Amino acid sequence: MMKKLAIISFLICASNLTFAQSENDLSFFNKKNLTSLAKKANQQAIQEIQHPVLREVANQIKNGNYPLGERFKTYESFLDPKILAKELKTSPYSQFENPTGIYFSANEEVLVWVEENENQKLNLLVTNWDDEHFRMHSYPLKAGLNKFQVKDKGNSYIQHFYEEGKPFKKLKIHILSGKINGVFDARKDDNNKYQKILSSAHGPVIDLVGKKVHLAYSKESLKNGTPENGKGLVALYDSIIHIQHEIMGLVKYKKEPKNHMFGRVIWKGFMHADGLGAAFHDNTMKDLADINRLRKNSWGVAHEFGHVNQVRPNMKWTGTTEVTNNIYSVWTQYLYNSHSPKLEHEKLKDYDEPKIGGRITAYMESAFVHNQPWLTQAGPDRWDRERKRDWGGDHFVKLVPLWQLQLYFHEVGAGKKWGNKNFYWDIFYKAIQEPVTDQESESYYQLQFVKNACKVSGLDLTDFFKKSGILAPINLIVDDYTVGRMLITDQDIQEVEKYASQFPKPSSPVIHYLTANSISIFKNQEVLKGKINEGFSKEKDRLIIDNLAWPGAVAFETYQGDKLVKVAFRGAGFTNNQHTIVHLPIGSTKVKAIGWNGEKIDVI
Repeated sequence: MMKKLAIISFLICASNLTFAQSENDLSFFNKKNLTSLAKKANQQAIQEIQHPVLREVANQIKNGNYPLGERFKTYESFLDPKILAKELKTSPYSQFENPTGIYFSANEEVLVWVEENENQKLNLLVTNWDDEHFRMHSYPLKAGLNKFQVKDKGNSYIQHFYEEGKPFKKLKIHILSGKINGVFDARKDDNNKYQKILSSAHGPVIDLVGKKVHLAYSKESLKNGTPENGKGLVALYDSIIHIQHEIMGLVKYKKEPKNHMFGRVIWKGFMHADGLGAAFHDNTMKDLADINRLRKNSWGVAHEFGHVNQVRPNMKWTGTTEVTNNIYSVWTQYLYNSHSPKLEHEKLKDYDEPKIGGRITAYMESAFVHNQPWLTQAGPDRWDRERKRDWGGDHFVKLVPLWQLQLYFHEVGAGKKWGNKNFYWDIFYKAIQEPVTDQESESYYQLQFVKNACKVSGLDLTDFFKKSGILAPINLIVDDYTVGRMLITDQDIQEVEKYASQFPKPSSPVIHYLTANSISIFKNQEVLKGKINEGFSKEKDRLIIDNLAWPGAVAFETYQGDKLVKVAFRGAGFTNNQHTIVHLPIGSTKVKAIGWNGEKIDVI
């Protein structure tokens, strides 16, 4: 779910930035960065230091128990998230780079030493993730010793962003005040460090950093979900984002950003994406902070990070805000659980009854029987297509044809000359590269997607797109967070068909019947076989097809005379793919089995 970010309080503290402590206090330290003591700093002399924080630091250094590694660190610069977002056409990545591992209480005085630099723009960002009263405040830092008071409690971060050219050099920063909360950096820390942070962190939320992800999750949820294997948890999140970068073409074209994607805990709502990144309620952490449970169901995480990575407007036009981000989700879920594909195995009500695979059977009836335009196709999440404000449909139903394209080119096409595992990679990267132009109708991007799909695949896919309702006439106000008119004319369709005619047609004319259940049939071009009036049991209003008796069948069509009235994909109604439920409305006259090449055989 996309969510507009609520008003956030930013405090730019511009006063009292340079520390003017007496020379006497500073003279007890040997270096400007205050990491070692002068010779005169014996135990008795240290008590003369007036400032309580400096006195405590000096005492700990003297006693050999000062946590220098936690407080004195090197921080790197990152491309400004707003500029990166403009380059990738996404939402901003993390503005919370460089977690310090230091927690501040409300109204606490802060002492921060910053290495000399060429007037680089630096901020200490203090953010309250602890409870529903989210606040973040930004405090400018200058070279030397900075002193100021923070307004609210929270974890802290060093904002060190550059806007163009090469990154700034890394900077050493010494944070002398605040409490140690810890940062788990999976790139260099081991699980012993992770477990230590869980047991000793001062605040309720911990920062976890990987190669691609930065998470701010609650300590208690991490203790309950992943008490030992922090590296494994972060690696799984890194993997989810890596899959998205693959689909976006960033891996193939060597454009992966150094910036991290950001996910955090929230205390109201459920889960959403906004201008800060992805947000997940603490109640969801029983699944999201548990490696095994997250691997089993990664949909929500991939969905919300997918919102951030939606390439807009080229791959996110009116009616698709909750659709194209699920290109990431459905593929991630399949890669982790290919034995249990979500759309094929989820039990939901279609036009007839609650059914395993009901989302797909709803799509096939909406598209192929009722000829509903793609963005208005009905399904279990929305049956009332027409409302006062707009026309709309089931977002997951709309996902099905996009899923079929991924299956066809990545799975069915594996090892074949026309196969293209880079199908979406190239489409998304073209979307990133193409200029944004003023368009009278959002339909431009939908039609451009069709043309790009043909170009990238080297195939004329217009029959598939027409069948799915994507390349079909429409002139309606379409549902989304903000509505918009979708206008596609017959002339628009003819122009796309003319463009696509330079490419050959795909070998299968029924890609629109492809599911994860029928990959092997399409891939191996299995021969359709079966005997009329055999290989099924009959109930009141349905056939229960024995799939073993109908090898090579990718779908079943029910007719009243010559009129198509029902469609069932192979395995509909079952998770084991051994049977298929085929409905027989009153007046049904025949059922046909469909092969990968469009061949049809009578079942009854």
